[in-house]
Amino acid sequence: MLRVQAGKDVYVIRDDKVDIFDYNLKSIKELKISNVDFYNDTAIDINKNVANIYKHYETYHKIELVKPVEHFVINDYFIFSAIEDNTLSITSLVGNKIVFNTNVVKSKILKLKLLGDLLYIHSENAILILNIIQKKIIFNLDFDSQLFDTDGEHMVAYADSTIFRIGRDKKIQREKIDFEIDDLKVNEGVVLIKKENELYVYQEDGSTVLVSDNCFAFDKNGDFIFVLENDIKKYNIKNIIEGPVKFLTVDDSTTMRLIIKNAILNNFKDVEVYEAKDGQEALDVLAQHPDINVVFMDWNMPVMDGREATIKIRENPAYKHVKVIMATTEGGKDKVKEMISYGVKGYLVKPLKPTSVVPVVQKMIDLVKQEREKEKENV
Repeated sequence: MLRVQAGKDVYVIRDDKVDIFDYNLKSIKELKISNVDFYNDTAIDINKNVANIYKHYETYHKIELVKPVEHFVINDYFIFSAIEDNTLSITSLVGNKIVFNTNVVKSKILKLKLLGDLLYIHSENAILILNIIQKKIIFNLDFDSQLFDTDGEHMVAYADSTIFRIGRDKKIQREKIDFEIDDLKVNEGVVLIKKENELYVYQEDGSTVLVSDNCFAFDKNGDFIFVLENDIKKYNIKNIIEGPVKFLTVDDSTTMRLIIKNAILNNFKDVEVYEAKDGQEALDVLAQHPDINVVFMDWNMPVMDGREATIKIRENPAYKHVKVIMATTEGGKDKVKEMISYGVKGYLVKPLKPTSVVPVVQKMIDLVKQEREKEKENV
């Protein structure tokens, strides 16, 4: 089964091997194992009832389990396993001793997830939580679901085109969606859902934000979503949820608009570019997309020139966040002072080249992100 696990490192688990990467996606090692779970520097590969234990990605020793295992998770000391007859078992890694067995789960176990001292058990007809120190079931909810995940604070399940948010008080919030999903995960309150090869952030208001349209497997840890596309990719959740930085390029010359557009799209991710051929059309585009962040404005245009359009942008409080970069053939000191007096953030002198556009775009992206961070601090 193809899956991604983000823990101490990032693991791409295939049918015949595991590729291990650091968080910069630099390859560390390849292991010829497949049915595996990782915890810190420990990895365990189970084939039927034989568990091969690895420390620091090197073979350590093997133990024989009493029965073949269907699902399992590990920590530094134990294997927590689901056996064919729905028995839940805890086996010590040292001494190969069964320290706990229970048949409290009455239906087929679909998934185990260990978070600290709590083992979350998802079966076809129930969701349970086992305190592994007390060896006691502390939560038992009869509930039919196809998918389930938790980050310890939030429990999320899926069945029949419905997302369920489950509280420890067993209160359930139901949210109907208009499509089927085949995987979900929750981490730090962020819910990720996979529909065929499309991966989305599923937000509390029921809206979705696309992460990838070529996703085969995924996991999230902290701010990063790791997605197996043609190869492993890393996405910053903050950039995805906040949305792309949006640009508007305004020029009566198609060539000039294209130079700016290509310089942005070919050199930056998480960006969008809109176009307008004069100042009036720029105002119309802004009215339709008031979340545009940066406008590259030509100075001399028919219908409405850049000067007049910039004045109108500055007069509208809805556009106080919009940064205007003026593009002009006139770069004299007086002209620059005039442009600054209209609230222009910078300027480019024509003829434009991609090499002159890219640094300005980077500066504007950095500025937008800094402002977003300040807004968070002030919330």
